[in-house]
Amino acid sequence: MSEEKAGKFGGILGGLRKLIFTDEQIAKDEPKTPSEHITKKEEPTPATPITSNNLQTANLSNEEAVTESELIEKMYKLFDSLNKPGVDFFELWNAAEAMGGPTVQNIQNAYTTLKILGLSKESLLQSGNAYVTELDEKINTDIRSKQQEKTGLLAQQEQEKRQLSQQQADLQKQIEGLQQSLQQTNDKLALVDSKYSKPVAVIDHKIQVGQKALQMVTNKMKTVLQTIETSVQ
Repeated sequence: MSEEKAGKFGGILGGLRKLIFTDEQIAKDEPKTPSEHITKKEEPTPATPITSNNLQTANLSNEEAVTESELIEKMYKLFDSLNKPGVDFFELWNAAEAMGGPTVQNIQNAYTTLKILGLSKESLLQSGNAYVTELDEKINTDIRSKQQEKTGLLAQQEQEKRQLSQQQADLQKQIEGLQQSLQQTNDKLALVDSKYSKPVAVIDHKIQVGQKALQMVTNKMKTVLQTIETSVQ
């Protein structure tokens, strides 16, 4: 963001700074060369622990999660789209960003530079507060929209849970009914052998007795026939 704004405002602001500030002031504000800094070895960044602040994103994929820097970038772009004609807080903001960020010194330098274009402290405060209000309204409108979307999803979630819970109860009732029918069938199945064993045994007994009686009668009849054949003149 700073590099983008520096490129956007570097030309005109560079010229204005040379008109307004002395060479000594400009040199003081210019970033120091690498030789003027003691290189400090960067420490490895520790892994961010999961806390109550970031717990909601802990289970999101990289595609689903959004970072604060991404949202801040979007808000800056929204801020850019709100720019009004003329010189106001927007130009001071970008000028300070181009100088390295909104520090007290950079804000003062940007204000001093832009005063020659008609910027006053009163108009700066008025336009700045107006931008804050407008940005706040637009962001909160989007937040309310997302909150409504969330409320709708939660209501849909509850409705789906109720429907599935009812289906679960109906299926459970059907299962209990089937289990009862199965038990009744098992009980009947267990009684089948005892139900038919006695009648079958009675029939077997009658068959055996009948066969024995038949044999006795036929043997007796055969004896009579033999007697007739051999003895009757």
